[in-house]
Amino acid sequence: MIIACTIDNNYIRHCAVMLKSLQLSNPTESISVYILHGVIDTGERARLAAYLGEFLPSVSFIQLDEEMLSGFPVFGHITLATYFRLLLPAALPHAVEKVLYLDSDLIVVDSIRDLWESALDHNSIGAVEEHNQELDRNRLGLAEGSLVFNAGAMLIDLCRWRRENILATGLEFARCHPERIKHWDQDVLNSLLESRWLPLDWRFNALPHLWMHAEYGDSTTPLGRQAEATRANPAVIHFAGSGVAKPWHHRCTHPWRQRYLEIRQQTPWSNLPLEGAPSASLGDRLGTLRFRIKSAGKRMLGKQKPRNP
Repeated sequence: MIIACTIDNNYIRHCAVMLKSLQLSNPTESISVYILHGVIDTGERARLAAYLGEFLPSVSFIQLDEEMLSGFPVFGHITLATYFRLLLPAALPHAVEKVLYLDSDLIVVDSIRDLWESALDHNSIGAVEEHNQELDRNRLGLAEGSLVFNAGAMLIDLCRWRRENILATGLEFARCHPERIKHWDQDVLNSLLESRWLPLDWRFNALPHLWMHAEYGDSTTPLGRQAEATRANPAVIHFAGSGVAKPWHHRCTHPWRQRYLEIRQQTPWSNLPLEGAPSASLGDRLGTLRFRIKSAGKRMLGKQKPRNP
């Protein structure tokens, strides 16, 4: 089984959790991992490599040249690293004909052997559909009835990607239609691979809307029954989204968050505080607040004292 993932400095620790979860849920599999990255902290990379070497038989780090992605639109806090998935055909050894790409903000909670063995036939990838179908389809200008997929977990036919030169055609699309790009390389891939991808069982990329959106909670509807079956037997839990959607944020309410934290306890980053957590204890903060109130009261009383004639 060949796995690829991408990291930057912010996702090194989360990649460790994801790959540990993969090994825990697939203990008998022989797993080779390729980790694509740009310029990252060498100490943290070495720390990740040492940790992964404890339980994975093959781990390769591949540093990418972001100049290869020059021309792709980025804005806000996003960097060109968000397009690293497009470089998979060029970055991985030519002998690698198929790869399972996994985002670093997910955990694997069951065997993914069936996913790895999925027959793609004439399709470029296998992936799981997104939930905002009509919205994304209209934004990307796709044909009525075309499905939009989430790129967080993809089984990729690298031979086909190489033949179709996904990087060059993706760059051409991004340059011609920058106004359509909202979800970065996911939008590029959906535009290039319209109707040329295999829809996979939702359990192989269980997205947050299955738990968070009311329309997926009604078991009397076909949509609700499919979501219920996925919630009962997921294989990949994807914490897609930003901020509190991530299990390492202290306000995250995802029902699988605790499993992420349990696995994180087995990594070298177990003692890191949760993001967004108050820096001081509740008692300390209440003490500080009482002190500020008392000080303000004294100042007010001081101003109200009568002056000596």
